[in-house]
Amino acid sequence: MNISRFLMILLISSFTMGVSAQKAPKAPKPEKPFKINERGMLMTKVDVRQEERGTENIIQIEALNVSGGTALVRGPILPGAEISDVMATQGSYNMTRQISKTGRGETIQILNVVYPIRLRVTVSQQILDVEIKEEGFWKIAIGISQ
Repeated sequence: MNISRFLMILLISSFTMGVSAQKAPKAPKPEKPFKINERGMLMTKVDVRQEERGTENIIQIEALNVSGGTALVRGPILPGAEISDVMATQGSYNMTRQISKTGRGETIQILNVVYPIRLRVTVSQQILDVEIKEEGFWKIAIGISQ
């Protein structure tokens, strides 16, 4: 009786071990095509996205002061966000062109980007360090609170 009981326990335990060993391993999460390495304290919003319809290797950077370009009840008009420097620490680009400039900020494009690229962008004395790994047309929207 004890031997049959022992064999029954052995059979059940080997069956449960076999079932648990057949679980498929979890697939690794896909790596994001971009990474924000550093973000200024006054940057209230940083949105990085790839435009599907763009065919050229361009990065468009839009910087807006979320409270800029408006008169306060007391005091001066707050300045718009200003992109003062764009430096590639990895990869490269050919040239920069300004798309628009308003009281709230400005939009520029960097052209002929060689990916992967890591950019250090200075916006109103705040630093954004972003790395983009995939080719294409990318848009970076930055909101600054001053």
